[in-house]
Amino acid sequence: MPRKLIRPDRRAEIPTHIQRVAQQLFQSHGYTHVTMEQIAGQATVSKRTLYKYFPVKETLLERVLEDELAKDLAQQDFHIDSQASFRSSVLDLLHGSAQWCEQHTDYLLPYIRHKFATFDPSAAAEKDTGLLPVWQMLIAAAQERGELRAERPAEQLGTYFHYLYLGALMRWLTEPRLDLRQEFDMVVALFVDGARLNCPTNISSSPRR
Repeated sequence: MPRKLIRPDRRAEIPTHIQRVAQQLFQSHGYTHVTMEQIAGQATVSKRTLYKYFPVKETLLERVLEDELAKDLAQQDFHIDSQASFRSSVLDLLHGSAQWCEQHTDYLLPYIRHKFATFDPSAAAEKDTGLLPVWQMLIAAAQERGELRAERPAEQLGTYFHYLYLGALMRWLTEPRLDLRQEFDMVVALFVDGARLNCPTNISSSPRR
């Protein structure tokens, strides 16, 4: 059993403390075998306090995974190469993330299902610690270069791309014989061919209402 962490005295630190405890339990026992009661007991908080900050176990999983992903992205010192195309930049990132995903298969399926059920496109990207702000950043840069269509804002196109990304992960997780890198290649091809500047389209470019 993981070492029990001492509950912090300051109320503002309690969510982070609970998250650290949950991460330890997920790593030790596997996500599916950990209950909210175990997390509350190991964190020395009441179930009422636990549910106040994290209404369901999936919200804890979301925090744990996205914080870990953000740390990994920071370690890679990811930045936009002004000379690289959108296709090249996003493929490099996706192929690099495929290995990360393959190391977190125990967590990813419940995480993806939770994200599909709760994903809020209207939420500010600045509050997202996952990949959504990265997609938006790359798309905005490609629009500035005249590489991608600019009729739609980068925030909107980034949301569409994020759904394609989540869909590829879901397909890979539920069909084990698929190659994740090939799934990501298809996502990029579908998106770029649809958003490329000189690509004919029947989609209205009128402003959103």
